[in-house]
Amino acid sequence: MTQIKFAIKYHYGDAEDGRLDMYDAAVSFQGFAKALSITAHALLNEGEIRRKGHRIEGGELYINPSRKGSFEQIVTFVVTNQDAIGVSVAAAAFYDLVKWTWSKTLELAYEPETPHVRKLAERIEPFIGEMEEALEIPLEQAQRPIKKNNGVVITIKRQKIGEVVRLDSETLEKVSLKTDNDITSNIKGNVTRYNILSGYGRLYIDELDRTVSFKIEEGVSSMQKQLLTWSMHYAQETEGGGKLLFDAKCTRTARGVIKRYLITNVSQI
Repeated sequence: MTQIKFAIKYHYGDAEDGRLDMYDAAVSFQGFAKALSITAHALLNEGEIRRKGHRIEGGELYINPSRKGSFEQIVTFVVTNQDAIGVSVAAAAFYDLVKWTWSKTLELAYEPETPHVRKLAERIEPFIGEMEEALEIPLEQAQRPIKKNNGVVITIKRQKIGEVVRLDSETLEKVSLKTDNDITSNIKGNVTRYNILSGYGRLYIDELDRTVSFKIEEGVSSMQKQLLTWSMHYAQETEGGGKLLFDAKCTRTARGVIKRYLITNVSQI
């Protein structure tokens, strides 16, 4: 069995004295357990996103005794299904997927480096948008000690290589989300990616001049969903094409930056 060992290390604050508030630590460990399980499951199961994050098909996560002299938790990811991914590429692909998906969720710049993860990134279906939503709550929980003391820093460290992910007060803000109660009308843009089965996708928004993830609400009709597919195809064929108007609730970060649209209505211009 392939074993991948890494460390979750807490820096500054109470961690410098080799301790953490018990409740904060428990919430943090639970968040990391969910986020790691969701990511590891996707790695071993062709990008399948399992939201509850309590079971990995083809793998297992274990915690090992903490090291003395610091607040550092050792974690071992064991690949039990050797047919899921090659032994020689498993570690590199695992760290690459963690860094890519978590960086996207935390709005950090990073692009996949391994062939295994690039295939997920190049899918027509918006894997990363659905993955971001699945990781947001676990990664907010993982940063619980930072809520108590914004000087705390948490890192995931790969043995003999160094830091994979760094969490601090700024990354906490990116997953401290709130959805508007009111609906914003007539948002102009076009679809760049869309999964008709899951209802997740990405929009290029003219006013923002950038792409934003979206999710279709239950009340959206099948006719309106067809418009999303139309928009995606026409935008690919014609520059500036496929424009639609959307009504949506906005999910925002702590600083008010739009993270996702929850679309309630779609119409042609």
